[in-house]
Amino acid sequence: MAYESVDQLQKVLVEKVFHYAKDSKKAAGRALGTLVEIITFYLLKSWGFEHSVAIERALAEYGNPDITHNVEYSLHPILRQQRLVFPHKLPVNATRILEHIDEKSLSLVDFTKSDRVLLTSGGVLRNSCVIANGKNSHLVATLDSIQDDRVKIEIVEQYRRPYAILECKRVGVEEGMKKGPQTIEKAKQGAYVAKSLSSMHKLRTASGELRGTRVQGRPNHLLEALCRTVGRNSRFQRFRPHTRFHPDSRSSQQSRKLVHFGKPQQGA
Repeated sequence: MAYESVDQLQKVLVEKVFHYAKDSKKAAGRALGTLVEIITFYLLKSWGFEHSVAIERALAEYGNPDITHNVEYSLHPILRQQRLVFPHKLPVNATRILEHIDEKSLSLVDFTKSDRVLLTSGGVLRNSCVIANGKNSHLVATLDSIQDDRVKIEIVEQYRRPYAILECKRVGVEEGMKKGPQTIEKAKQGAYVAKSLSSMHKLRTASGELRGTRVQGRPNHLLEALCRTVGRNSRFQRFRPHTRFHPDSRSSQQSRKLVHFGKPQQGA
């Protein structure tokens, strides 16, 4: 059955499903948020990102590993990959999977085994199951298929730092409000990140330093200067996208400066 809006669907859930709850509207909103997360995962899977996806991975804030927050989904570069085929027997846990890995092509040195279970005895499947953790990467197992009492599993080594993150939140309209959605903590956080990145095109480096690009000249070539700045950072060299620019003679004469925010410049 179709509804005119998500708000209408939430009202139906409040009246017919979560009427027993103390705060039925909040319970309905959380249920819709879960649906959004499920749809997002299978959308990423249909786009071919299944092996790059990490679920509820703790990411460091401002380059400080002591301050982290979990994100619903993050996409990570794949360093190595291996397919396993072995007899099917439940449960399929990290110990059994690691026993079948060919260490000649995927070394397990410096990895610590996790206690995660890819497929439980009750048939519960864990998507993007982390089976081992390393200093700069994680081993993730994905169930491919089960045929003729043989289980096929894809093992990927994901680089620790993501190249994209996705947050899934249901933001509803507060009762009595006529304009805009209700503000929530995640929305505030997203607005703060957008402001920090857009103001003078700042970039937070992996070490926590705040850097930015300032272009003297025509503003339509600001993207070129920004990409050149990122390209100078060796941390981005391995995974940065291949971008090629063909600036005209006029734009190539523009002066570009790398500004380090937070420290006074000489002569300022």
